[in-house]
Amino acid sequence: CIEAGLKDDHFEAWLQPIVSLADGQIAGFEALMRLNHPEKGLMPPGKIIGIAEETGMIARIGDQILEKAIRHLAAISELDGTQNTYLAVNFSPLQFELTLPHKLAALLLKHHISPSRIVVEITEAVLMLDNPEVHSVLKQLNEFGCRIALDDFGTGYSSLSYLNRFPVDIVKVDQSFTRSLSSGTADLRRKSRMLIKGIRTISHQMGCTVVAEGIETKEQWQLLRKLGVDCGQGYLFSRPMPVDRMLTMLESDSEAKAASAPSMRA
Repeated sequence: CIEAGLKDDHFEAWLQPIVSLADGQIAGFEALMRLNHPEKGLMPPGKIIGIAEETGMIARIGDQILEKAIRHLAAISELDGTQNTYLAVNFSPLQFELTLPHKLAALLLKHHISPSRIVVEITEAVLMLDNPEVHSVLKQLNEFGCRIALDDFGTGYSSLSYLNRFPVDIVKVDQSFTRSLSSGTADLRRKSRMLIKGIRTISHQMGCTVVAEGIETKEQWQLLRKLGVDCGQGYLFSRPMPVDRMLTMLESDSEAKAASAPSMRA
């Protein structure tokens, strides 16, 4: 299915909004890989990524998703009020080749997108390799103007040292912390608040923006906002969706805001 998907263009870049917790406005979008098989329908992305990494096909998938996601951002940028939104793209460790910055630069030039609107999301697995090539690519991407996000923060062994050693601009709080804010025992909820507050404090002192993942309830949104978290994403705001549905949703929101705005009179 993966080989056929690459050949017949069945891979899609779905988008999930990333929202400012202060006012609910969309700050950016995360691009998420989907394989839409003509007979089997949407296939589980986690299993596909695992097999693609084992077989070495992840780089080809990543190239397709990157190109489509940037094209989608260019389409979204045609709408009023979206010109400053950013695109976050996940990268597998196997994608960090020396050609990556040149590929990305060519795509951004083609679609007239500023590098500052691209966020390269990496996990601890990428940094744990301690590969000089990975260091070089991250340094080039940072110097080019892209931002770097450290995904699933707080779940690994050495996350704090990575903030010090790599050019990280955004810290993403793992969804397990968000979930435990409003579930489990009172002691677990208290400890989760303390951990998120600690992550926020350290990240802000390091000059990093903080994004919480997995927000599903208004209670979680309100708690995270009180804890000083900058942005968030999750089913409360929107599920991931194809770009055509995203454009329709954004256009509807824009029309609703225009209709509710007071008329300007001389």
